[in-house]
Amino acid sequence: MNKLSNDIISLAEIASSIAMDDLQHVEKKIKKYKINKYSPLKLYEGILQSYLFCGFPAAIESLKIFRKYFKEFNITGTKYNVTEFRQKGNFNCKLIYKKNYKKLIENMNSFSPDLKNWMIIEGYGKVMGRKGLSLLEREFMNISILCTKYYENQLHSHLKGCLYLGASKDDLNYLFNRIRVSKNKLNINKGINLMSRIV
Repeated sequence: MNKLSNDIISLAEIASSIAMDDLQHVEKKIKKYKINKYSPLKLYEGILQSYLFCGFPAAIESLKIFRKYFKEFNITGTKYNVTEFRQKGNFNCKLIYKKNYKKLIENMNSFSPDLKNWMIIEGYGKVMGRKGLSLLEREFMNISILCTKYYENQLHSHLKGCLYLGASKDDLNYLFNRIRVSKNKLNINKGINLMSRIV
């Protein structure tokens, strides 16, 4: 479990709470994160990233809670550079999908070239390519959300992505057990079962 620090576990719990649409639980976890004096930058990045899988409303409401507890955190916008985002996006996507990258692009193109471009530029480039969290740390956030919501195909891909980036099966099982609460237990158990079939 050497890839999972306490702050990343805490971020994964927050990501799972956002995925459950449970703002009370989000606030409870953010308050605990603040008490533990973990990095506000990492938390900001983790919440910002949640819009990819949970949508803008969930990210906006969670960022309001973040601001309540981290009033002093200085937020500056980043330059919007589509060429850079596309380059970073392709690079990150290849790291996560490895030999399945070409198949992913072909599949996405077959039902929506627009969504394929957005996935690369927005998802893997603009968001996953940001500083503040490593790509593996971002993948831990992604699988916390995908397991909580239980999108099996996407979860399968991002579990493999975590393993490609250096996580172990023990890391992922520990993460699942930390984010498992009564409200999402069924889905987390399905995620653990899926994990056992991958490794």
